[in-house]
Amino acid sequence: MNELVKKLMGDANLDETTAKKVLAVVKKFLDDKLPSPIDKKVANVLDGIDAGDVGNLLGKAKGLFGKK
Repeated sequence: MNELVKKLMGDANLDETTAKKVLAVVKKFLDDKLPSPIDKKVANVLDGIDAGDVGNLLGKAKGLFGKK
């Protein structure tokens, strides 16, 4: 099971079905807001797939929201 689904289940006290729905909503939101290819890398991270240079990816994402 995806690490983030487990975290949502534990931290937010959600059942597995609801946690997966929440994750799907977040993925769709980020896919709509982030430019390619960043959106695909973020989706991979959310799916628990190694996205390569995650640190660099997170730095770019913070820059999109005005954070450094």
